[in-house]
Amino acid sequence: MKPIEYRSDIEFIQAVRCVEYRLPPIGQLRKQGYVLTLGLRYGLVGIAATFHLLETASGEDERTVLNATKSYAQIVEDHVRFELLNRVPLPVDLGFPVAIGRCAERPLRIALPLLQRLCPLETCLEEAAERYTSENIYGIKMNWPWYRRRAAIREFRSYTQESLSFALHFFERRQYDLEEVPEIALLGE
Repeated sequence: MKPIEYRSDIEFIQAVRCVEYRLPPIGQLRKQGYVLTLGLRYGLVGIAATFHLLETASGEDERTVLNATKSYAQIVEDHVRFELLNRVPLPVDLGFPVAIGRCAERPLRIALPLLQRLCPLETCLEEAAERYTSENIYGIKMNWPWYRRRAAIREFRSYTQESLSFALHFFERRQYDLEEVPEIALLGE
């Protein structure tokens, strides 16, 4: 068996590659809404990766896995900066990767206590998504006219449901140790 540090690095790299192949479309979202959507998608897939690591780790390795999650925001930030910056469907500045990394970290921090209590993955993902949405409701509605704010929330929630599905499918693929390749995204999970 490979050391847990190596496995956690591989797991998180596979997580960011999963999102890379499944970028949300810009749709009607404004920039802040898109940042929150993409950050949530990275965060939910990160939760699935952490759940898989905790599920397969021995008792002594659990603390190492939890410590490895502290680097997930930096992994996301680097991935966005070097792999996605030119593919994002809206004009971005140099602070964009940092914002995505911070947004991706929040769902993971919300879910960690649930993961430690051995809650089912679906429960962890749904709770993290719901709390993240309620914490960022102002950012989701930002720059929308007052009469279109419900539409903004509906669109964000539809992307959230899509992200939940991607995270669950990612977890299933990791259970079989399948690599993240673009063909899986093209074929549709």
